[in-house]
Amino acid sequence: MSNDATTSGREGWAWTLRWPPGGDGGWLKFAPDQLWQPVNPGWSFGNVTVNHGNSSAPEVEQAVLARYSYGRQIGRLMDAVEALVDALPPAQQEQPALRRFKQLAQEVCELKKENRAQRLRRLRAELAELRSSDPEGWIALMRER
Repeated sequence: MSNDATTSGREGWAWTLRWPPGGDGGWLKFAPDQLWQPVNPGWSFGNVTVNHGNSSAPEVEQAVLARYSYGRQIGRLMDAVEALVDALPPAQQEQPALRRFKQLAQEVCELKKENRAQRLRRLRAELAELRSSDPEGWIALMRER
């Protein structure tokens, strides 16, 4: 028996082989049996949005997203839930789900602080580049302060 697919219903399928060769081992696949993938709903390419069946009002969803990203929406919800949790008596705040939420909120806050420092470094670098490549633009920007 060769390394090629055997006659057990896979003959001619170039992407599988019996492993170990000549043995009773399983089939070793190099590609899936079906080479297809459904379209991911909710993604966009340029100004074309693929939104198949994931919203009852896709126009409204796109208008909201144009103004408020999912991150901003979730951030505001987290702020509101955190305020509600903080208003509870201390004994109720110790519920496991609420403690996990507070931990998540704290970790998100720390990530934002880390990102803020990276963003400041990028902005400083961009301003330095503007100052050297476009002195007139730099002067106009400084006048706007």
